[in-house]
Amino acid sequence: MGFVIALVVLVATIAGYFKWIHTYWRRRGIDGPAGLPFIGNFYEVADVNKPRGEVLHEWTKKFGKVFGYYEGACPVLVVSDLDMLQELFVKKFDYFYARKSTNLLHGNLECSKEEPRVNLFTSRGARWKRLRALASPGFSVKALKQVHNVMEDSAINMVDLMAKHEDGKPFNIHEYFQEFTYDVISRLAMGQPNSELFNNDGVEITKAIFMKSHRVLPWYLAVMLPKFEFTIKKIFYNHKNVRGGDVGKLQLFCEKAVKSRIAEREENARLGIENPENDFIDMFLTHYSEQVEDIEYGSTIEKKVTAEDVIGSCFVFLLAGFDTTANTLAYASYLLANNPEKMKLAQKEIEEVVGGGNVSYDDMTKLKYLDAVIKESLRLYPVAWFACSRECVTPTTLGDVHIEKGVRIEADVMSIHRSKEIWGDDAEDFVPERWIDAPVRHTMSWIPFGAGPRTCVGMKLGLSEAKTALAHLLRRYDLVTGSQTEKKLNILGCTTTSPEAVTLYLKPRF
Repeated sequence: MGFVIALVVLVATIAGYFKWIHTYWRRRGIDGPAGLPFIGNFYEVADVNKPRGEVLHEWTKKFGKVFGYYEGACPVLVVSDLDMLQELFVKKFDYFYARKSTNLLHGNLECSKEEPRVNLFTSRGARWKRLRALASPGFSVKALKQVHNVMEDSAINMVDLMAKHEDGKPFNIHEYFQEFTYDVISRLAMGQPNSELFNNDGVEITKAIFMKSHRVLPWYLAVMLPKFEFTIKKIFYNHKNVRGGDVGKLQLFCEKAVKSRIAEREENARLGIENPENDFIDMFLTHYSEQVEDIEYGSTIEKKVTAEDVIGSCFVFLLAGFDTTANTLAYASYLLANNPEKMKLAQKEIEEVVGGGNVSYDDMTKLKYLDAVIKESLRLYPVAWFACSRECVTPTTLGDVHIEKGVRIEADVMSIHRSKEIWGDDAEDFVPERWIDAPVRHTMSWIPFGAGPRTCVGMKLGLSEAKTALAHLLRRYDLVTGSQTEKKLNILGCTTTSPEAVTLYLKPRF
């Protein structure tokens, strides 16, 4: 009997504790959605069939530009007020230098002993600063010009393979874009010597990673017991939704590639052969060291990397370089096919700027309307909204809201990108012209790549890649809708937003 009473008291105490935690925002005068016992609103934002960005957008319509919700025991503030976001991402960056880890169970991301393998996206503090300094040269204009021919070769191969669909039958164009972007990043980051479209097992592995569900036991435990997240990660390390399954396969692929390259470079050094810098692995290994000491954020950084740093960087380059650009191309193609008059304008510009030859890097800078098409596609379908999030590392304020250490902040990118207040009454429409001679807008009004010092380092590469692919595709074909084309795209994903399919038809132009 005593045991039963003790158990009842324990359960009641735990339930009361969580109920009290879930009044965090109400006690601060901030509204928000009601959640479930223990897990708060986590179930709603962890649905692979309804991305978090759509859920936040619905909540913003109901609760306004600033509201709070709960990922288990963790309070999250959602903001679509542009001035507050300017504070978050730029003015008070030192208070919010840590990105909110929406898609990773982890330990202390500033401690190499707890987390020896991090990457530019997940790293924090001095580790992030060091990796950013090392990665930035690989995405400079000079570097992009050097790799442009590789991107163009993959784009030409992709369009050539699409020729089989000239028969007028519908096909999922998104699959071709996924093959294309994986091909490009494999050649640029991993040293793949030639184009391997539709011959690379890594595509299916990478696609599966982005379709992982967070509605699984380790994630529920981690959000309910955030102080024990590192322990939970270790216990469930090999779980397919943590570090096992397809994530483990891709990690192993990167590990083998990096360690093989280290051995090759050491042998070259022994033989007196100069090591070339062919890809991102070589770029990082130029600064290779067996040990690196990161002290604290704000301290002086050393331009050095460990093998674990390089493995982590290759892993994130493969993921980020694959998914976001492929999705952007899919959305842009869908919007162009549904707006043929806009497609004709893009094709006319391509003919005038490029003609019938190669699409050079310098041509990219002259394709203003095509650039507007991509920006408008990213406005309507922001693919990487999860990058627009932070975690408070030092107590401060945002606007008139006091933010404690550990509180997480998310920007509701979709609400910003579709705001009539910002974009006008046609905010829901595809209007590339709004980017031509555009009025000066708030810097936070368009943030598909994040904002501030942690803006996506690969943004220029992704935009250049997308323009190259579309220029070659639109020069040869009209994109046409038909009976099998989706009336509305079915968007999936717990991290990025991917269309389940984009079914179009090809019509040869010549």
